[in-house]
Amino acid sequence: MSNVPRFTFTLVITGLVLLVSLPAPALIMTGSGNQPVRDAGWPEGALAVANLESRIGWWEGPPFGGGDWHFLYRGDTSAFQEALAAFAAIRAPALELVVHDGPHEDGVLKKPADWTFNVWVPANWHRLFNNPRSVDAADQPQFRRPVDPPRLEVYVGGEGVDWAKVKVPAGLNVRDERTAASAVSPDGGAVLRADIYDMATGKPVAGARVVVAVIYDTMYGRPAVPEKVTEATSDATGRVEITRLPAGNYRLTFGADGYAARMFRRERLGERACKQLTVELARAAVLDGRVTDTEGRPLKDVRVAPVNILALNGLGYKGPDEPGVTTDADGRFALTGLPTGYVQLRAAADGYHFSDLFTIHDVPGTEVQVRLGRAGAIRISVTDKEGRALSRYEGNEILVEVEPKGGSKIGLWSGSAKVKGDGTFEFNHVPPGEYRIRSHPNPYNSDRQYAPEQIVTVAPGAPAEVKVIYE
Repeated sequence: MSNVPRFTFTLVITGLVLLVSLPAPALIMTGSGNQPVRDAGWPEGALAVANLESRIGWWEGPPFGGGDWHFLYRGDTSAFQEALAAFAAIRAPALELVVHDGPHEDGVLKKPADWTFNVWVPANWHRLFNNPRSVDAADQPQFRRPVDPPRLEVYVGGEGVDWAKVKVPAGLNVRDERTAASAVSPDGGAVLRADIYDMATGKPVAGARVVVAVIYDTMYGRPAVPEKVTEATSDATGRVEITRLPAGNYRLTFGADGYAARMFRRERLGERACKQLTVELARAAVLDGRVTDTEGRPLKDVRVAPVNILALNGLGYKGPDEPGVTTDADGRFALTGLPTGYVQLRAAADGYHFSDLFTIHDVPGTEVQVRLGRAGAIRISVTDKEGRALSRYEGNEILVEVEPKGGSKIGLWSGSAKVKGDGTFEFNHVPPGEYRIRSHPNPYNSDRQYAPEQIVTVAPGAPAEVKVIYE
């Protein structure tokens, strides 16, 4: 594939498979129409569903991993019945059919669809969520789970599919999420029910607090500041029920005295939906330690923060914020409010780099030793052949990419960013070593070289100056 599809949005990644300290370009691959796509490594029979004539578009995510394919379709009941027959012929351990109230608009392509098809490339799933050397996806629901089954989702109630006339083949797991199938009163709003337990003992947690905040989307799931809607307290059995919630996206925060707060970042509640959750809370604990340089000298004003927080069950435990502390004059720090379990750390200070992101520390823990090495920097300027600064090329923004000379590997630093308006960008906190510099516009043709690649040596202290010239 020589033409890279359009850039969709930008995220920040730290330590997914590399040590990346900067905003990096995150590509979601998209396509319109029903031109045939190739088998990306899906279960047998999935390609036939993907290439149905009723398809109007597709996209593949997630960023930094790929393999999660989504296909959109428009058509009547007959076209859907054809899709359903092809779907039922897929050879997979399970197949899931979900029925929703319509209409539906896809959040990525911004197109209406009568039904959608979602299928994962199993190899990508396992690489993202089941790699025993990585816990970066620990707070995702897919973490350490079997591959999600291929899923067909149909949206009924409009002019497209008449569900009453659909004949469902045998062997499908059918989940009806329509209002008519809900046990909630039609005029009562959505209902949230949660049972809250102590993770270590399995006993219910009485008096646990649940705070419900609505999330207003800005772009592709990036929330604005959540706005509190209501809160409630669990009873003696650890159960809490909140009724009459308007439809929307919610952030749920659970907490109790002596326990680490736990947040569920996004729960979608439709009108008159009933959401039931089982929540385990872990006891709060402290991790303390000391930060020094490679010579053993204490470092003051280093920012230390936990990343990839896991509870004692080995699964992710997302707090309501990103806690972090600054070291004192003796280099000491203490992280409080962590769940009993495990955590990875990151540490940052001007002029230093941290390369121990993958060590997993026990929580609670004391006298943890964190060491920072002296760092360098790479200062890049992009120009044309006449020396004029460039921030865009052929109408598209310019990216610069840095990776180790020998190629990207787990545990090695690399970075990617778009240049500023004056055609420059500076990569800081770069470990000493040799790096390869590349640059191209975004989007770009992968068969074309826009500027020659360069190799630069980074030493501690002074920045390495690099001039990138577009020909």
